[in-house]
Amino acid sequence: MGRRTCEATASASSKRITRNGVPAEALEQLFMPQSDNSRMVFLHGDVTENAISNVIAQLLLLANDSQAPIYLVVSTYGGSLDEMFSLYDTIKFLPCPVHTVALGKVMSAGVLLLASGAKGKRLIGASARIMMHPLSAGVYGNVFEIENETKEAKRLQTLMVDALVKETKMTRAQVEKVMNPGLDYYVTPTDAVKFGIVDKIIGSDR
Repeated sequence: MGRRTCEATASASSKRITRNGVPAEALEQLFMPQSDNSRMVFLHGDVTENAISNVIAQLLLLANDSQAPIYLVVSTYGGSLDEMFSLYDTIKFLPCPVHTVALGKVMSAGVLLLASGAKGKRLIGASARIMMHPLSAGVYGNVFEIENETKEAKRLQTLMVDALVKETKMTRAQVEKVMNPGLDYYVTPTDAVKFGIVDKIIGSDR
């Protein structure tokens, strides 16, 4: 059966940036003055089962400790659509707000996660890149299995379109125009603000 993913094809070996690579103090000065850097969670790398389970565990622990905002810093080429929805659903039911921050690149499955943050609290680095495209599905088996998996892939893409319409300022027609051609669609930080994927560029008054 097929494994459904929504990932960029630009690089299969993304460089992982860790807390050691991005000092919490530096990030704090950029976008979260007077905040507690212990409430920062990093999604740096592919959207995989292991990565997302770790992020969800951190979010749940922090939410249980306090209802103060949690800061989710995202830099990803994308990955599993199932894991994307797992984290997306978690963010939406947490009792505390999640402020999202895009650094470096946020592509494919990462875009909805970025957009899912608390409205007015979604930030992006001035040099960051955003990329959107339709999901990819590795489908194999007999003709009936392929038909079944293709139907499910289309259903999941519809769910993703629905979620992006809900979380951004984009209309369904705009999202479907991006998704349907099957091409990678790149979005600048300025356009990301215009589309409602984020609310502000770090270091900018816009």
